[in-house]
Amino acid sequence: TQWFDTKLTVFNRETGNLVQNIEVGEAPAHVMTRVDTDQVHVSINGGDDVVELNPGASAIDRRIPTPFPGEDPAQPHAHWMSHDGKKMVTPNSNTNDSTRIDLVPGTIAAKTPTGTLPIATGMMPDASKYYVSNYLDSTITCISIVAGACKDDAGASVPTKTIALLVPGTGTGTTPGFANYNPGTGAGFSTSGGLPIQTPVSPDGKFVVTANTLTGTITIIDTATDKLVNVLPCSAGCHGVNFGAKKGGG
Repeated sequence: TQWFDTKLTVFNRETGNLVQNIEVGEAPAHVMTRVDTDQVHVSINGGDDVVELNPGASAIDRRIPTPFPGEDPAQPHAHWMSHDGKKMVTPNSNTNDSTRIDLVPGTIAAKTPTGTLPIATGMMPDASKYYVSNYLDSTITCISIVAGACKDDAGASVPTKTIALLVPGTGTGTTPGFANYNPGTGAGFSTSGGLPIQTPVSPDGKFVVTANTLTGTITIIDTATDKLVNVLPCSAGCHGVNFGAKKGGG
């Protein structure tokens, strides 16, 4: 996608040759292929919809709205789709919420409040729940698709949960990302997650991995508990992160 323009660019994967540029809308952000139809989806970060194009992306089939009629433009960014191609979720950077879409009819199934400036999403392989990174809050919102799929700190089932990655504390704690960051001294900065962006779930559904561009770290969330369990070092300005698909998971 050409984020500072209005076009989606299509290449031939085998030859690297440019196939075409197609107009899709203002500030197209992320692009994914729908697994059941091979249609292509592009989130329009400068507007309020996700564009669905035909296989090969030579023509637009439809525009799928992310806000309800009359609401402010959602400005969706890094969307995600379910394993069966039936569900899509978007982080709506302008309205501080997330939209879940039933893709076959192209209708909104749910809208859920998140933190400030939600920017990326990742979904469980079984589509039971998904995670939204809130850029300016330095938090992750877990949102249940199947009732009660998210877990609170006591292990109880909840509709949503906010997972803090950067929490002011004493600077003397030992748990990564919680009470060990001191904004006055900077202690614990390298073991926290500030300004989180891409947030994929592992193919086996065990972990959520997030790139944190402020702290230069990668945070790891255990999906069984929805708790932060580790922080790994990364280079300055970490932004994108993903898993390679592997037969049998991994």
